[in-house]
Amino acid sequence: MPTIYDEAFEAWRRELRWKELQPLDPDFFKRIAAHVRQLREAQRNLDAKSLKASILEEETRRLQPLLRHLVSARLEKIIRASRLNQPVSVSVAEKWVLDQLSGVSRYVERLEHDLVQGVEPQVSPEPDGGGGVLVRFVKDVPAIMGVDLRTHGPFLKEDVADLPSENAASLVRQGLAVEIRTPIRENG
Repeated sequence: MPTIYDEAFEAWRRELRWKELQPLDPDFFKRIAAHVRQLREAQRNLDAKSLKASILEEETRRLQPLLRHLVSARLEKIIRASRLNQPVSVSVAEKWVLDQLSGVSRYVERLEHDLVQGVEPQVSPEPDGGGGVLVRFVKDVPAIMGVDLRTHGPFLKEDVADLPSENAASLVRQGLAVEIRTPIRENG
């Protein structure tokens, strides 16, 4: 039966081997964190000079860089997918990162577009304080619960809606909608 270390090593190996982000069990990060806590706790309760303490310390020493490399490899793939507007399946722990990157990617795209059009770039990604994003639906979508805790929809193909940025980014990633770019004017 594989150990938690073996599972982490295999996840890391898959991330290095494949270009696409590799799926993880939904509770992968939770189990890894629990295992690291158990290792640290067990080390505290043992004589530091004992064989068991040395073995636990060695596992901890090897696991830490492995986990850092795994997270880094996954983050690079999430960044690349976000930048290319490709759908990607992330763990619950990584979802916030993807949502934030989607916002940054939209800002960078808008910055590039504005610059090549000779338009002075906006000062921040969300000049309206984090408001909505205008999207056009390319498929029918049932009603959704927004991050603003309001119900939005249902939507028919070609409907246009102003949605919270996190929800809009998710719909765009899933290929259900496309963002509508509008000229942004800065006051002042």
